[in-house]
Amino acid sequence: MVKRNVFGGGNAIRALWDAVRTSLWFLPALMSIAAPLLVIGAMAVDSWLGQGEDQQFPWFIYVSKPAQAREFLSTILTSMITMASLVFSITMVVLTLAASQFGPRLIRNFMGRRVTQFVLGTYVMTILYSLLLLASVPEGEESQAFLSVTIAIVLTVVSVCLLVLFIHTLARSIMSETLIEAVGRELDQGIHDLRPLGHEDDPEAALPDDFEERAEISGLERFGYVQAIEFERIVEAARAADALVGIYLRAGDYAIDGSRAFGIYPKERVSPELEREIRSAITLGMERTPVQDLEFSIRHLVEIAVRALSPGINDPYSAVAVVHRLSGAWSRLVDKSMPPGVFHDEEGEMRVICPRPTYAILLNASFSQIRQSGAEKPLVLIHLLQAMGKVSRCARTDEQREALRAQVEAVLEDARRAIPNSADLRDVEEQGRRALAELKGCAEDQPRARRSAHQT
Repeated sequence: MVKRNVFGGGNAIRALWDAVRTSLWFLPALMSIAAPLLVIGAMAVDSWLGQGEDQQFPWFIYVSKPAQAREFLSTILTSMITMASLVFSITMVVLTLAASQFGPRLIRNFMGRRVTQFVLGTYVMTILYSLLLLASVPEGEESQAFLSVTIAIVLTVVSVCLLVLFIHTLARSIMSETLIEAVGRELDQGIHDLRPLGHEDDPEAALPDDFEERAEISGLERFGYVQAIEFERIVEAARAADALVGIYLRAGDYAIDGSRAFGIYPKERVSPELEREIRSAITLGMERTPVQDLEFSIRHLVEIAVRALSPGINDPYSAVAVVHRLSGAWSRLVDKSMPPGVFHDEEGEMRVICPRPTYAILLNASFSQIRQSGAEKPLVLIHLLQAMGKVSRCARTDEQREALRAQVEAVLEDARRAIPNSADLRDVEEQGRRALAELKGCAEDQPRARRSAHQT
């Protein structure tokens, strides 16, 4: 049956929600809608307060003549527009700095911060509230209570306090450690959504031998990154047609118009309705999302490290921090199965086959570019080997250990080629021997652990 916790229904909605939640407009737009509602409610209370005569109002309610209230609201409105301009200017400056130092793809992490969205929303809401209230204050010469103006004062005071919080948050957000942890949490969430380690069918082995000869191969008739695949819908459509669907794409791949996207086996079961349903279940967009794509967050972390190692920045300690954060994520990933690539219907019939990432692919995405960019920096290579040694202690399968061994050997090969200093090279090789010893020890301990568990 379809693994709902990983690739169940609603992935297209999750991809859309990811785009919405990382935008600067969504939360401010919701808060802006509250402004006219707040004006209507406050004006209704003002009208009720003005019905009595010789009332004693609480000290915190603003009492004045309407002309004075309008003048005060005009001052608040002007001040709020000035502060909002300052906030937007600071935001644009920080986004520009982040794009140049950490990469333009990481701007989504800054835009997705709730503090930034809430501060912008509060400023927009206060401006709209003051503007609408300024146009709604009634004419008159008698002094009266204005709870509505009191609310405008409160919103202004809150906005001033939020300005300090906003500057503090932005100052911390451009620290590499803060950004690394933010991206790392997104990776942790993707790992958390995976199934516990266990047997998963191999998509390549499950594909019929005569699939290429007997299947009808089709394309998507559009192009873009695969953001989400609704496997549940495709399984139901394939079951209704009594067919097997082989998908050549996985989340994160770039599809082009007319390329091989999926095949329907056998071709006698092909129908326009089935092809249309499969195409509509594959969501394409202009950018990748973390919904079904583990490499998305991994590559964001790696981009921080690669830029830190560039000659223009030359910050190896940020690269080391990325290596440490990746090793922490991998200590959890080795306990998880890779996303499924074979899906069955409710009767147990195989209906959909899709390529999936492997531990070797994800390890390569995690460490290869950092190794290549830091090949001449012993500090980076030593920490890479230390991280792989630590992950080796958590490895659970031979596949994981073999992928780690390949990474360790690649680091040692690059070190021997790129490091001219013999003392530095000896340090790297010593760390490499320790990592390989960890792998060998874990491989030997694993059968003993299985025997002990079996005897128990």
